[in-house]
Amino acid sequence: MENTQMHAYSYLKRLLKQQEISVPELQRRIRTQGLSVNLKSLYRLSDDTQPVDRLDMRVAGAICSVFSVRLSDWIVFQEESQMLHTLAPQKQSRLDTLMGKNNQGELTATEREELRALVREAEEMMLVNARLLSQQQQRLKPEVLGSSVAS
Repeated sequence: MENTQMHAYSYLKRLLKQQEISVPELQRRIRTQGLSVNLKSLYRLSDDTQPVDRLDMRVAGAICSVFSVRLSDWIVFQEESQMLHTLAPQKQSRLDTLMGKNNQGELTATEREELRALVREAEEMMLVNARLLSQQQQRLKPEVLGSSVAS
């Protein structure tokens, strides 16, 4: 059995973008709830490429309150696997169809929601793949440096 690790990742950056709120503005809104939070901590939480090591639940609660979301809407646990992820062929085909209809301005409201969900899923896969590639690059760096020095 393969030993995989679970890591928590923050999608705070996505919430900030959706609500068109900056990190300093988020800090200000949290402060109005009577909680002081370090700006650097919020910037760290808005980095969706690095796992979240620690999370102050008071800060998490304040973020949930500001955005009116659940914790599970912006903190996601993912298994680390060495394989790159892709959409299932049926989902990719459906995504292509919906994107074509969107480009032609022919989406229904239901199809627009379906497209949003598929795009969100594809974005999450891209983030996972980017992390995997970055980790692999970091592991390979010493080997590449060592081999170039030796030649």
